[in-house]
Amino acid sequence: MGSEGKHADARQALHHQQPLLPCLFVCSETTPLAHCSSRISSVDNKQSLTSPILADPDPDPDQPQSRNVSANISTNTSTSAVEDTYQLQQIEPGSPGDTSDPDEFEPSVFDDQSLAASTSITSSVYGHSYQNGRRYHKYRHGRYPIPNDETEQNREDMLHAMMLEVTNGKLFFAPIGDYPQKILDLGTGTGIWAIEMGDKYASAEVTGIDLSPIQPVWVPPNVKFVVDDVEDTWLNGDNIDFVHLRNMVPILRSPVRLLREIFANLKPGGWVELQDVDGQVHCDDHTLPSDWPVLVFCNLMVEAFAKLGTQSHAASFVARYLQEAGFVNIQHRTAKLPYGTWPRDKTMRLVGLYYRTAAEEFFPAMGAIQMPLLGWSEEEMQVFFAKCRNAMRDESVHAYGIMHFWSAQRPES
Repeated sequence: MGSEGKHADARQALHHQQPLLPCLFVCSETTPLAHCSSRISSVDNKQSLTSPILADPDPDPDQPQSRNVSANISTNTSTSAVEDTYQLQQIEPGSPGDTSDPDEFEPSVFDDQSLAASTSITSSVYGHSYQNGRRYHKYRHGRYPIPNDETEQNREDMLHAMMLEVTNGKLFFAPIGDYPQKILDLGTGTGIWAIEMGDKYASAEVTGIDLSPIQPVWVPPNVKFVVDDVEDTWLNGDNIDFVHLRNMVPILRSPVRLLREIFANLKPGGWVELQDVDGQVHCDDHTLPSDWPVLVFCNLMVEAFAKLGTQSHAASFVARYLQEAGFVNIQHRTAKLPYGTWPRDKTMRLVGLYYRTAAEEFFPAMGAIQMPLLGWSEEEMQVFFAKCRNAMRDESVHAYGIMHFWSAQRPES
């Protein structure tokens, strides 16, 4: 049997028929769509100091040409081809009295205990590997550079809660209609998005795919999980209504190739949506020092991701990827994610609290594996991570990241 056959046989489908556990998070119906936008150019103007966007290393061997792309999305997407909605507004910073209360948000909103309420699958079929005291997926070991242990699962669920605040409870923006029948979640992680979609669309079959078998036991009867590498040979069926990817594009070796697979297996008129942070640090008001530790970290990750054969800023290039794969009706939204609780608006402070906490977990999770490859010692890393944590608590620095929401459709015919 060839290697592809062995790989295919190794993919295990996990079908769970138990009722759904209570939802971990509740999002206020009154939460506004947080500072969504039409163009990055409104952020990356002359007043903004950002980490640099490098030229896109062509991810598709069938498309050898590459070119320099600036921070302005309008330079790499045709405005006639991309429908941009919402105006990216400047976040108003609060005064010390507005933002310094450590008890403003209940601990249960964001602490580890409240985020570990789901039970993970345990089976000898699904092994794990260990490094630097953290647990990683064993299937296709090293393919995904982030741990899959409870700490990371808590971080993923925290980011999901943050996204519900950012989007006013929306799980997606693509206009998929009221009765989709087949939904895929690629890189499902803890499975929380797939579970909530299964609950929302009871008539749909929802499949979550991930390298790590860490999904809960209790799921809706129409939800299943599959252990697989989403960039391997497509074994996920066809005639699909909707494919969703979140926090995936920067770790894909060939986004265009995967999007072409998705395109080929969507039903005519079906939709894909990609939701990703741009991997940069932005600031609108000259308060960001050029040596701010989080900015330094993001620039280091450009080099680290390049060693993995991926692009940490890939979220900025998704319009190009979608167009090359054949998609139409490309829609683009963005939202600001504050690094910390410096905004005046309470919802944005909560978003910033989530984002800061998730970033604090991400620094050592990603850095412990990648930064030694760049010549950092253990002691240097720990000192640097402490500086990053302290930097995000400095409310005089009004820094933020940008979340991109890209939706696109396979033509009807």
